[in-house]
Amino acid sequence: MIARVLRVEVTPDRIEGIVSRYREVVRPIHEQATGLRKHYVLVDRQAGRITIIGVWDSQQALAEVAPILQPARERLWSDFSQMPAVENYEVADEV
Repeated sequence: MIARVLRVEVTPDRIEGIVSRYREVVRPIHEQATGLRKHYVLVDRQAGRITIIGVWDSQQALAEVAPILQPARERLWSDFSQMPAVENYEVADEV
């Protein structure tokens, strides 16, 4: 499994707008993506931090949806003049 983690800091007043726009632009793609096990949008409203975690069956599953997902993500973040850091991890253990 692969976990993709995106992190971004924004002003706290922008969090709700970003989450709402995520639901419109990116979530529909995630809902139809083959190989996506779980997806979490975590927010710290006081500190202005958003962390998004997607758990995928494999790097291949992530790569297959990338041509559709990447433009949607870019559209989402460009609407807010932000570009989150993106990291991929192999899931070594799970409960």
